[in-house]
Amino acid sequence: MPTVEPATLERLTQDIFVAHGVPSEDAAWIATMLVRANLRGHDSHGVIRIPQYVANLKRGTLNPRPKLHLVVDTPTVAVLEGDGGFGQIVARRGIALAIERARAQGLAAVALRGANHVGRLADYAETAAREGLVGLVWVNARGGLNVAPWGGAARRLGTNPHAIAIPGPNGTVAMSHDFATSVWAEGKLRVKFNRGESVPSGIMLNGRGEPSTDPREYYADPVGSLLTAGAHKGYGLSLAVEILAGILSGAGAASDEPSVFRNGTLIVCLDPARFLPPAEFHAQVTALLGWVRSAPPAAGAKEILVPGEPEARTERQRRADGIPVDDETWRQIGECAAEAGVHA
Repeated sequence: MPTVEPATLERLTQDIFVAHGVPSEDAAWIATMLVRANLRGHDSHGVIRIPQYVANLKRGTLNPRPKLHLVVDTPTVAVLEGDGGFGQIVARRGIALAIERARAQGLAAVALRGANHVGRLADYAETAAREGLVGLVWVNARGGLNVAPWGGAARRLGTNPHAIAIPGPNGTVAMSHDFATSVWAEGKLRVKFNRGESVPSGIMLNGRGEPSTDPREYYADPVGSLLTAGAHKGYGLSLAVEILAGILSGAGAASDEPSVFRNGTLIVCLDPARFLPPAEFHAQVTALLGWVRSAPPAAGAKEILVPGEPEARTERQRRADGIPVDDETWRQIGECAAEAGVHA
């Protein structure tokens, strides 16, 4: 398994997308976001996506040069049409709009439609938190169903993730939580598939509706499905995400209607300073986190972490030691590079 320097991986990713007609600045941003996911330990949303994106570009379902425009535009609510573009590009504009309007009004909601895979949601929520705002993001997956409803044995929903980030003082992030409403994100299963590894029980069903630990059965014919997190609780959250991100945005909710893959997205930003003085807000958040950390560790646990801390530690390590890329993913990226005339 090769270990690659982050800057090298970013350059390679950017060059591959530029070779497929993506503007250099946009390609650099997409590369930054993919590699950042790897740095934070979420390889499911990192450079493993390069072959998928390249295939979509070649298929014509991903627009390298979208024309973004607002279809709803009010001081607190906006809907941004992504024109089939990279989700990272559409979401970059969406979070900027939400931050700008939340600063002015105290609260803003921006929905995205016509966007391809937006990537790791925490990046956008954390962008808001670094600006002193609470950031919330919900995303559904039109044309990308892979989760069985609670009690069901076939795909009816997307992984439908949700993210929230809480601001700390001086541009810091006090807490950041990004999670799928399925037990695992599909990309984590893809990582295991590429590595030839099994998955724990309770993650997926095979195409016959039976519990399975073999990711090959998920991608087989008939296809398998992921399970919802927390049983009926994750199922309920997933339905809520379909409504908030899919229906409100105009992207559409899960159905059997044929559709290319699109991420319907809802971004909400709110200014805590409109509720109470910032110093008081930060002091109370700090006190809460300290109180939680003061609990004695459970058997087998070494410490109590706040959501976002594991990712920060992984990033420090991977910036120092490089990013491990499994052999199959590296082979696929090499094929994309060779086809694009890019030196890997």
